[in-house]
Amino acid sequence: MKTMVMYYSRNGNTKVIADAITKELGILQSEQIPPSYPLENVSLLFLGTGEYAGKPDPKMIEFIRTLNNNRVKNVVVYGTSGSGTINGKAVTTVKNLLKEKGINVIDETFCCKGKFFLFFNRKKPDSDDILKAKEFARKVYNSFKAQ
Repeated sequence: MKTMVMYYSRNGNTKVIADAITKELGILQSEQIPPSYPLENVSLLFLGTGEYAGKPDPKMIEFIRTLNNNRVKNVVVYGTSGSGTINGKAVTTVKNLLKEKGINVIDETFCCKGKFFLFFNRKKPDSDDILKAKEFARKVYNSFKAQ
């Protein structure tokens, strides 16, 4: 089963979570979007977004527009935001855009706080967030694999 981890991160927060998921699942590397090649035959894509003023970055939206439901079958969405809400607006937007493309979106999501500006959430994501992201990824991956 071909599994990939991709993300878009302006400040490095979502990359930290992407790298944790990659390590947990034994994938060689996570990749910032847009990728240097078109995605093909991806059974499960972990797709991470940061939240910027309640929205995903325009590069994430454009990347989703390029996805083909014949090449990417299932997507798990995760994210980081200054507020760290469980179902952040950006994560919800990404899920809705993927569904509009006819791509199966796994219901479960992961979101944690990320640092923003100089003074807010300075140590986020922290080791607890990374552990929770790994547990989330393993749980989703195992349940998907068991289907």
